Amino acid sequence: MGRAALAARHGRQITPDDLRAEPNLRPLLARCGWRLEAYTDEDTRFLALAVRQG
Repeated sequence: MGRAALAARHGRQITPDDLRAEPNLRPLLARCGWRLEAYTDEDTRFLALAVRQG
């Protein structure tokens, strides 16, 4: 289930400050030593694949 579908299921909308949005998630992971390798946010699925650096 994608982010928008999940938010709607819980009666919410996605906001620009959503931590799971790619522009927010990529730098967040990088600060913690992870590199975002793949990101998919479709109606039917959400996937964020990260690889630990170092």
